[in-house]
Formats: sequence, C-alpha cells, structure tokens
Amino acid sequence: MNFTAIDWAILIAYLSVTVFIGIWVKKYVQNLSGYVVAGRKIKVSLGIATFTATELGTVTFVYFGELGYVTGFACFIIGILALFAYTFVGKTGFIIEKLREYGMMTIPEFYELRYNKKVRILGGLILFIGGVLNMGIFLKFDGIFLSEVMGFGPQALGFIMTLMLVIVMSYTILGGMFSVVITDFMQYVVLSFAMLITTIIVILEVDLSTISDAVTSGYGEGGVNPIINPRFGWSFIIWILVTNIAAAALWQPGTSKALSSKSPEVAKKVFWFTGLTFAGRAMIPMFWGVAAFAYFGPGENTAAAMPMLLGELLPVGLLGLLVAGLLAASMSTYSSYVLAWSSVLTLDVISTLSPNGFSEERKIWIARFVAGLIGLFLLVFGLWYQIPETAFQYIFITGTMYTAGALGTVSAGLYWKKANAVGAHSALILGAVVPAGFLVLEKFSEHLPGWLAFITDVNFAGFLSFILAALGMILGSLLTQKKSPAKVINEAEISYE
Repeated sequence: MNFTAIDWAILIAYLSVTVFIGIWVKKYVQNLSGYVVAGRKIKVSLGIATFTATELGTVTFVYFGELGYVTGFACFIIGILALFAYTFVGKTGFIIEKLREYGMMTIPEFYELRYNKKVRILGGLILFIGGVLNMGIFLKFDGIFLSEVMGFGPQALGFIMTLMLVIVMSYTILGGMFSVVITDFMQYVVLSFAMLITTIIVILEVDLSTISDAVTSGYGEGGVNPIINPRFGWSFIIWILVTNIAAAALWQPGTSKALSSKSPEVAKKVFWFTGLTFAGRAMIPMFWGVAAFAYFGPGENTAAAMPMLLGELLPVGLLGLLVAGLLAASMSTYSSYVLAWSSVLTLDVISTLSPNGFSEERKIWIARFVAGLIGLFLLVFGLWYQIPETAFQYIFITGTMYTAGALGTVSAGLYWKKANAVGAHSALILGAVVPAGFLVLEKFSEHLPGWLAFITDVNFAGFLSFILAALGMILGSLLTQKKSPAKVINEAEISYE
C-alpha cells in the first residue's frame, strides 16, 4: 500500500481545514440569494477558480482516465470541443449574459418569465431528474478512485462512499453557495499544483515513446483519429460539440457561477477564461489513462486502471496531496451540483406549486432537506446501478436529457419572438424522451427488435434529442400562434440585480 502515515496526515489536515471553513461561512448566509447565488458578489478571479473546481471532481478524472485507457489519444478531441464551447459562450455571452441581466437564480425561473408557470414546473422537474441522475454515479466512481489509489481495493468501496457523502453534505447543506465558493479557491490552487507534478512523474516513469507504441499497437489509427475510432465518429463529434455549448450556457451548476457573478460582464469573463482551462481538464486525466494502458496493458478494470497507475508511481507526500486535492475537488463538485438541484426543486417546483409560496427562510430549509435526500439517493444508486459502456457516455446522455430541451427553450425564448409555451413544452418533452429511452432500453438491448436497435447507440440518441427538441420548439410555436400567442417579457417588471 503506497498510502503512508504522511499521506494520511496531509489528507486529514487538508480536509479538516476545508470542512471547518465551509461550515464557518454559514454566518454569511443571510437570505435566499446568499444561499443560492452567494449574494451575486463573485468577481472574475474567484469566479474562474470556483467554476474550474466545480467541473473538476474526482469523477471527472476517472471517466476521462477511463476514456484514455480504452481509446488512446483519440479522446483528446473532447477537450478541444469543450474549450471551443466554453470560450464561445464566454466571448459572445450566449444565453448567460441575458440570464444574469434578468437576475435569474435558476434556469427554469426564466421559463416562467418568458412562457408561463407550467413550463417552469415541467422544466424544473426535467432539470432536477436529469441532474440527479447525471450525478448518480459520482459517488461510486470517486469511491473506486480512492479505494484503488489508496490501496484498499474494491472491498472498501461502500465505506469510502459513505464517509465522503457525510463530509461533503455537512458543509453544503449548512453554507450553500458561500461554502462552495470559498472552499473552491483552495481546491483550485492545491489541485493545479498536484496535477502538474503528477503529470511530470507519469511522463518520467512511462516515457512518451512507450505510450505512443502502446496506442499504435493496441488501437491502430483509431487510437489517434477520432473520426475512425469506433466509439466516436462524426455523429459523436457533432453531438458533443452541441452538448458542450448547451451545457456551458445552461447546465445549472456551471451557470450558477454566471448567475452569482457581480455583473453580466463579469459572468462573460469568467466563462471566457475558464473555457481556456477546459482542454487541460480533459486531456490531463486522459493522458494518465493512456499511460495506464501502456503501463499495465489491456485487460484491467477500465475505471480502476488510471488510479492504480497513480497509486504505484507517485511518491510519499505527493500521493497524499493529490488525493486531498481530488477529494476536495469532489466535495466542490458535489456541493455545487447538490445545491443546484435542491435549489431547482425548491424554487421552481415546490414553491411554484404552493398557492401562497414560502418565506425565504422556509425555502432555505426546504432546499437543505432536498439536498439531504439527494445525498441518500447518490449512495443507494451508486452502489446499485451498473454503468452502460463508459461513464463518459452515461454522464453526457443524462445531461442531454435536460440540455437538449433547455437549449431550444431558452435560446428561442431569448432570440425568437414567436416562441410560445406550446413550443417550450414540446421542446422540453421531446428533448428528454430519447435519452430516457436510451437509459431504459439499453439494459434490454439483446431483446429489442432490429428496427429499435438504433436507440441503443448513445451517439445517435444524444444527437437525435437535440433535433427533436428544436423541431418541437419550431413546429409547436408556429402551429399554435393564434391559440397560444407568444408572451413578451415585460422589462419593467424585472428586478435587475
């Protein structure tokens, strides 16, 4: 076991400080805005740090490392597509600028502003279900990483998952977005340093020529060219590009960083500069996964190969620092995601359905209760669910369940005067139905008739969901203009913050 007493000391000390600070900032949560969007006080440098930390959890390393192990260098295209998508949103302000200008706290809040309350409730439910399912595997994959890299093996998975959940939920439920933002900056600095040193050590221990030869012999040209790689191809590239643009503008945990920014201009800068880091966010763990393939060869557990490599190669002290940084990054990811989904269900569904609404204090307590239920679901689902193909596919198809419909609904609502509530309902439902169908039918693919086999192709299912959502918005709006005229946003009624 490589994890020594020194590594344990580093890990325990770092996590203790992180949890203490996260709970300590609870006193700054004075109202709902403070809990959900940190009082809209986030400036550029802190925004970049918290955004990057949010999207850089241990599960990110595991599923990108797994892709590197099973596809070679071809998967690097994903990092390039993410860089393009996030810098595009940051440079143009696509969607996020207007949402921040309107003072939104959640995406479905815009649905009511532009369409009606029913669209908000439907959109909130789809976002909540898709979001919670999306993070359903986080705890399990984080547990796999930690149990392998620390040398405990799979038998410790349940205990590690439970311990992680208790730690992260303690300060997320109490402190809200203030806890997330303050602890994110620490995690960003520590993890950036650990990733740099780890990459240098991997290159020194598994030299580049060995890695290159392993990819060539193991995957041929498909290990370098994503167009001919059987897991990718053009349909995959187009789907991932569109999904990344949609996620950059509309994925609630990330968009909440724009909505927490001091101004729309700050929000754009945060997305622009953060986008530049997203290629590295993907390619570094992918490279570690490729190195694991060269080091161990084929046949290892695809999710565990990269953590096993780091557990063998990293020296005492650095291993503890990397694990501390990754575990803290996971805490950041969990806290941002749990806060996002609990806020959506509280503000956009439960409170909206209540005839008299709730006080801000009651909404905060409801959000905390929902966050606790989400945490319990993550533990049960993570231990039970078997991932289809690779974790990356699961992450993106569950995300598409929401983003496909949301892209059509929000972009049309902002930039097309004829968009109406019928089109919004159609886009949200059609955007969710294909990914949901994939998740169910994929489990019974061997028993499906031949004419239904296409829906178990994850690339096709993801791409089709965006097409159906767009058609739903366009046709639904155009065919019902007289019966359901488009609602115009009354700028005078908006409380700009």
